[in-house]
Amino acid sequence: MEKTLELVFNKSDGTKKTLSIAEPRADVTLADAQAAAGKIIEANVLTSGGEALIEFVEARIKTVTVSVLA
Repeated sequence: MEKTLELVFNKSDGTKKTLSIAEPRADVTLADAQAAAGKIIEANVLTSGGEALIEFVEARIKTVTVSVLA
């Protein structure tokens, strides 16, 4: 299974942006995600469509099962 940590932000235009991080640590917590999201917002280093990320909305783990066809 492949896991991805998704951090969801509100942008300055009112829309949402999801930042995906491949293969997060197995023990990642909501507090870890909130701290990382806060640093991303504070540093103002990422934009989406020219709009700033202004607020952390949620963190979630996405798990995908990949099956190779033979």
